[in-house]
Amino acid sequence: MSIVALARTLDQELLALVLGASLECLVCGEFVLRLRGVVACPECRSLLAEGGEIPEVELPSVLQAG
Repeated sequence: MSIVALARTLDQELLALVLGASLECLVCGEFVLRLRGVVACPECRSLLAEGGEIPEVELPSVLQAG
């Protein structure tokens, strides 16, 4: 039996996020949203978009009543 590395590189993590294999924010670990070609985290407000332009994205508030 051989030893297999469990840690992935940043490139592998980004590819998994873009392809939809991962739903975890790389910054804070919360679930991400997919909005108009952008992967966005409502918790830490980080965005991942292809190309040079980031479209205007309004993220829902993470605050809850009660």
